[in-house]
Amino acid sequence: MDETAATVEAEVAMLLRLAGRPTQPASGLEGSLDRSAYLILGLLLAERSESVNAIADHLRLDASTVTRQVIALETAGHVTRRRCADDGRSTIVEPTPAGLAALDATRAARSVVYDDVLADWSHTDRQALATLLARLNAALDDRARKVSAGAARQPAPLGDA
Repeated sequence: MDETAATVEAEVAMLLRLAGRPTQPASGLEGSLDRSAYLILGLLLAERSESVNAIADHLRLDASTVTRQVIALETAGHVTRRRCADDGRSTIVEPTPAGLAALDATRAARSVVYDDVLADWSHTDRQALATLLARLNAALDDRARKVSAGAARQPAPLGDA
């Protein structure tokens, strides 16, 4: 790994740690959606409804993990679940008005935090950060898809004979 890649890796690790802190007490974000709820509801806002498998694919998670998260969202009144009319095995998830309101409130609260953090940054720097983060996420997502596709093509290991 070259020095720049090592620095990016370390900075992303720190970013993930620090970005998780806004839900700590006195952050102004108490009661906000957790990361998984935020991401699922954000996807549902864009798509209006999705199957559990489509959500899992989009977020690069196992369907069983998404099912647990969706059940928690349903318990909180943020989504509804129903069987797919075309395929009774699939579960379709839809946001509720309360879920969309919680997403909106969380986005607004997070925007206040990031407006504060980036207050001394120029508009150009803010735009560059947004562009580069989107590019990094797209590259990470592309890599995850390629790794998953490669793993799916690998033959299963032979058992001990």
